[in-house]
Amino acid sequence: MNICKKLGSLAVILTVSTVSLFGCSSADRTAAEETVTAFLDIVKSGTSENIEQYASEEVTSGEFVKTFDNEFLIKQLKDGFETEEIDAETSAKVDEFFGTISGMVSGYEISKVTVDKKGKATAIVKINTAFPVNIFGSDETTQKIREAAEAYHAEHDEEIKQLYKDLGDEEADKQLYNKRVQIAMDTYAQIISEATPETYAMVLSLEKNAETDSWYVTSVESFDSSVNGKTETATDTATTAESN
Repeated sequence: MNICKKLGSLAVILTVSTVSLFGCSSADRTAAEETVTAFLDIVKSGTSENIEQYASEEVTSGEFVKTFDNEFLIKQLKDGFETEEIDAETSAKVDEFFGTISGMVSGYEISKVTVDKKGKATAIVKINTAFPVNIFGSDETTQKIREAAEAYHAEHDEEIKQLYKDLGDEEADKQLYNKRVQIAMDTYAQIISEATPETYAMVLSLEKNAETDSWYVTSVESFDSSVNGKTETATDTATTAESN
């Protein structure tokens, strides 16, 4: 009877000890996962609004966040334009194109969240995109835009010569510039329409803020970079998505 009581007491002690040892870790994992979810929800929205609540300055100003921030992408593209030369027709086409990239991230999946003995968390996630993120600014895209512009000039050579005769250099240059911008937007749109969805495997590192006792993302790496020590940026590694 006494042995049974002692064994029963030991079982209770072990149960309590287990809760004491791992209960905090479980709570930390849950809290860390909630931070990852909030962070990725903002990324999926295509904005960076309030993202500083869930990530360090290094992350919020880094390539990963900027890659999926519509306002940043639009600004990058517009910075390449001579805005004073853009007419109403071209401006409308540019705005139409920007609308097509607003839903770049179609979804995400948090595969695993762990917390180590040092109190640092790691989350493995998959991010699904409607098209590859490296379309913008890639050598292949630049080449296609250049080829499309050259083809237009070749096909409309006589019209272009007449344009300069009728309008003069300044106005003809302006009209041709607008045409080249339209060609660029059409080329981007075509590439995106023909592209297949992608899934990017990422590793997010998190730490806890000692003052607020809340988790925040401190780094984002591609899965290959994290596991194999490669130097790819966070958006370089992709595999074809099976579904959105």
